[in-house]
Parts: sequence; C-alpha cells; structure tokens
Amino acid sequence: MVQQIINAIVPVAITAVVAVLVAVIKGVGDAAVSFIQKKKDAVVAKMGADTYNQHLSVARQMWGAVDEDFRITPTLEKTIQNKQAEFAKMIKKAIPGIADDEIGQLRQAVAGEVNKGREALTAETLVAKSGTAKDAQDTAARALQSAVEAVQAAQKVVGGTAQTPAGSKGAA
Repeated sequence: MVQQIINAIVPVAITAVVAVLVAVIKGVGDAAVSFIQKKKDAVVAKMGADTYNQHLSVARQMWGAVDEDFRITPTLEKTIQNKQAEFAKMIKKAIPGIADDEIGQLRQAVAGEVNKGREALTAETLVAKSGTAKDAQDTAARALQSAVEAVQAAQKVVGGTAQTPAGSKGAA
C-alpha cells in the first residue's frame, strides 16, 4: 500500500521538480540573454563615443591648422567661408568616408570650444571695434598733423637764421 502511494507520488513529484527547474533555468537564461544584450549595447555605444571623441580630436587639430592659415585676412566673411571649406577638406583627408553633416557637427563642436569666452562678432561689436579703431586713427592723424606743424615751425626758425640751399623757398 505504501509502495503504491510512493509509486504514484514519485512520478508526479519528479514532473513538478523538473517543471520548476525548467522555469528557473528559463528565467536565468532570459536574464543572462538580457544582460548580454545590454553589455553588447553598452560596448557599441562606447565604440561610438570613442569614434566621436577620436573624430573630435582630429577636428581640433585640423581647426588649429586652418585657424593658423587664416589668422590674418582682409575680410571677415570671406575668411569664414574659406576656413569652413579648408576645414572640411582637411577633415575628409584625415577621416575618409565622413559625411558632410558630421563635418558640420564637428566644426560647430570645435568652434564652440575654441570660441568659448570670446566675444561674438555681431554688427554691434564690429561697429564698436571700428569706432575704437577710428578713434585711434583720428588720434594718430592729429599727432601726425602736430608733428608736421612742429617740423614746419622748426624749418621757419632755421630758415630765418640760416641760409637755405639754392633753389629752395625760404627767407634769406
């Protein structure tokens, strides 16, 4: 009788234990697959960030070279266009296969870093700077005019007391 009960319960108990083990193994397996997928995504994201950082580093170097080439130029608008074109050319040479929109993003990122703390070139600041330059130019012109007047006065004094060379105007 006990043997019959054991024979009836053991297959049911084994089936239940196996079902529980299958459920546990499936849960652990799903968690492992999810973990591995997240790790893979993190590695891919890090590789993307590393690539971006590498591109940004190259862009900084190219910006420095372009900035040095265009440091002294006559017109601001032409300079900006030429700098952007030269930057794009150098980046394409350093990072083959880079898209134009990526070049634009890198240029903006580097320009933001380089120009941080600098005053923006707006119409107002250009007018203010040209006004300051105009003031300096006027001051220099007045100083030059004063120097010319002083030289003329000195020539009159010297001309009045000394003989002037032949053919020149002056008091004799």
